[in-house]
Amino acid sequence: SDYMRLFSGALIDHNFNNPAGAIDKIQRMYDEYNAQMGGNVFSLFWMMSDNLAKLGHYEAAHGICTSLLAQGREYMDKETQTAYETNATLFGLKSQWPIMAVVDAKTNYEISFIVKDEQIKFKAESGKKRFSAMLDSASQITIIDRELAQQLELNISADSIQFNETRCPLTLLDTLQLGDAKYVNVVCAVLPLRDVGVTDCSMILGNDMLCLFPEIELDYEHCRLHLRSQYDILPNTPRNLMFNKVPYIQAKIDGLPATILWDTGSNKSSIEPHFYNTHRDQLPATSKHGRKRGKTATGKTSRLKYAILPLIELTVGDKTGKMNSLYMIEDMPHSELMGVPFDATLGAVPPVEFKRLTINFREMYFIVR
Repeated sequence: SDYMRLFSGALIDHNFNNPAGAIDKIQRMYDEYNAQMGGNVFSLFWMMSDNLAKLGHYEAAHGICTSLLAQGREYMDKETQTAYETNATLFGLKSQWPIMAVVDAKTNYEISFIVKDEQIKFKAESGKKRFSAMLDSASQITIIDRELAQQLELNISADSIQFNETRCPLTLLDTLQLGDAKYVNVVCAVLPLRDVGVTDCSMILGNDMLCLFPEIELDYEHCRLHLRSQYDILPNTPRNLMFNKVPYIQAKIDGLPATILWDTGSNKSSIEPHFYNTHRDQLPATSKHGRKRGKTATGKTSRLKYAILPLIELTVGDKTGKMNSLYMIEDMPHSELMGVPFDATLGAVPPVEFKRLTINFREMYFIVR
């Protein structure tokens, strides 16, 4: 039916980073098939607000979130209500602030990094203050340490948003220098990073900074991050990247189809318990068990039970690499923590056979070379 064609098209546009298409289709559904939308009206307009924000229409996105809250607050569970309130606060503040941008977005940039403690670290600068920053591709927003925000005399918002396990205010960083790339009006969540054990960097760079470029590449062989304003001819294969606020890759684990979260904020790649249990007969037996303390940028968890898979193969496109000592956290599945379904996590350090990872946000490819 025409309605279902619009409905499925809006979902595809949303997940494959075509916000204008998603907005157009949802508006057409509302104008032409209002009676058929039924209970989907809330989820579809929630999706519309997210896509309006991607295009920088924060005032309109804020208006939709506050309207949905006013209409449905009493019917929402606590988690849903918190999500709507967080986006309403975030979009409201962004509507009052200048839009984040790169000063010269038509230039290609090459930025040096180091891999330390299995995380990707950069030298950054703001207001003549130099500091270390790490890359977290699964973070929707950049995080600044509270102490650094105070040193830079930044104005911190009175309103706060829910961020993972905690609430935090926001601030606007006028400039951020990464190599030759100069970012302006960087929206940051403010957290006391040192209080939760993040002592060697003062900023966590989110995917909001990566997505300002149509294509990026992590060159592990030469330790360079390439930010590209243009991109080469792409492979003639199906899209294998989905972007629902964080990036997911269609891949294979030991030949089994799997959806993988790309999370450079994680220093260990991991596999989800549900995937292992479903395919136990086709995967290697776990070789080690123990407990480790889980840690995120917003807090620490209790000691978690884990198992180790000694060796599996990861295939992305036509490239296969070997992953050693893959973690499986048995009593805190990552996908449940994130609130979205996936089968495994690719951390900051990929298989040694993967020399370069190219991520194209326009055509939705994740390419391994």
